[in-house]
Amino acid sequence: MPRLQWVEELWRKWFLAAMLRAFGGTRPMRNDWRARARRVLFIRNDGIGDLIISIEAMRAIAESQPRLVFDVLASPQNAPLARTLSFVNEVLVHRRGGFLLKSLPTWRALCKRGYDVVVDGRVVLRGLSTQTAALLLSTRAPVRIGIGSRQNDSIYTVKVEPERRDHWTDYVAALTRPFGVAPDRDWRPRLAVSERDRQAAETLWGSTGRPRVLVNVSVGHPERSWPAGKFSEVLRRVRERLPEATILLAGMPSEAAIAWDLAKAVDGRAASLSLSEVFAAIETADLLISPETAITHAASAFQTPTLALQRKGNSRWSPYRTQGRNVFADDERRLVDLPVDRVVAALDALIDELASTRAWKIR
Repeated sequence: MPRLQWVEELWRKWFLAAMLRAFGGTRPMRNDWRARARRVLFIRNDGIGDLIISIEAMRAIAESQPRLVFDVLASPQNAPLARTLSFVNEVLVHRRGGFLLKSLPTWRALCKRGYDVVVDGRVVLRGLSTQTAALLLSTRAPVRIGIGSRQNDSIYTVKVEPERRDHWTDYVAALTRPFGVAPDRDWRPRLAVSERDRQAAETLWGSTGRPRVLVNVSVGHPERSWPAGKFSEVLRRVRERLPEATILLAGMPSEAAIAWDLAKAVDGRAASLSLSEVFAAIETADLLISPETAITHAASAFQTPTLALQRKGNSRWSPYRTQGRNVFADDERRLVDLPVDRVVAALDALIDELASTRAWKIR
């Protein structure tokens, strides 16, 4: 370990230990805390995809006890989605990063609410950050639940270990165990789609042309971006194999021109969609192609077959228990170098598999 990194790790351990001594011994934890818990906070102040894979675990906790008040600490990005979840009482927003003391208003707000339990839903991290530790301790909750066997896990009063480790959903599901939730649940997310959004999606698709192939070209982080030229080759293959398909490209407004150009070349359509509209398009699609994990996680909710483009070593972010193919790049840091022929081969295999049970005209 480089000397500077070693010093940083040592300082973090000292700082977290000091915070734990100062703020971690508030109210005593009862053995019967689960029956007495009335207010729970779930920390998920990260990405939209992170929230999507956590929905059923959060729902299970919220419904584990009658009269339990369930709040979520969200990020500016995923807070709008968190507010659509009927079992969530209040959504608080916290922006990560920057000077630690900038979070002081959030700490005060959390302290005032009198939480009995706080759950650290940020299971992807190798260790507990100082910001998350401060958030956990600021609640003054006597019960702090998180995934154990990680750096700085002494902050937690209840540590859990996932029984399965194939997917990050398995890790989040493990957080429900202290609440007495049965492990044999279906942890695929449930997302609500309004009738208005559904009808708008049907209008976009039109009444003819099956299968419906939805292609998402927008990503939330640059490392997931895949070049338009490579998308163009894959789209040509979609049109060759599925001559009667309706192809719809979805992208953010900043990428509308790219989406329109790609769609025009294969006699397709393009649209800039809100998140709820994208969910409706996924629900009504027959096949999804996307490099964005938040979009492919949503496909799990609707069991839409998916071709997911991913970086090397990213298998835990694959669509959870969803039919499809996952294509991995050779680079752990970025997707841009993912070869087109690898994607086309996976596309062909998926089309053959799906067409065998559907009335699709294929070539």
